[in-house]
Amino acid sequence: MTGEQVFNITMAMIDEMLTTGNLDPEATAEYRAKAPHILTMLQDELIGIENRFRKKSEYIFPIPIESLDQTFQVDDIKAGSLLTNGLAAQLMLHEDKTLANYFEQRYVEMKTMFIKTAANKTEIKKDVYDAKLSY
Repeated sequence: MTGEQVFNITMAMIDEMLTTGNLDPEATAEYRAKAPHILTMLQDELIGIENRFRKKSEYIFPIPIESLDQTFQVDDIKAGSLLTNGLAAQLMLHEDKTLANYFEQRYVEMKTMFIKTAANKTEIKKDVYDAKLSY
């Protein structure tokens, strides 16, 4: 999914889409200018959380979003749900606090749903000191 697709979904969510299904370039210019920076921050957060459950050799190192033509390093489901709600929350922060709070809550709920902790493996340790402790 590209930044432009996420941006368009977000504009529809915050009611900036015209009845024709297009965006008014003048009305969304400020949002468009802020979007790459916010999307970079959100993508970095998600990758950072996911990296906690990977081996060091499997880490993903995020690439900054410099243009809305770029694709994300997170999958399309996370981009279409997490990134859109996170972007909407950040863009509405100074305009409509109630709407920003709503999108922020959705973002947090989805983040906890999509990014679950990996189950810990049971590790059997040999008791060499006969301490009779359970691990």
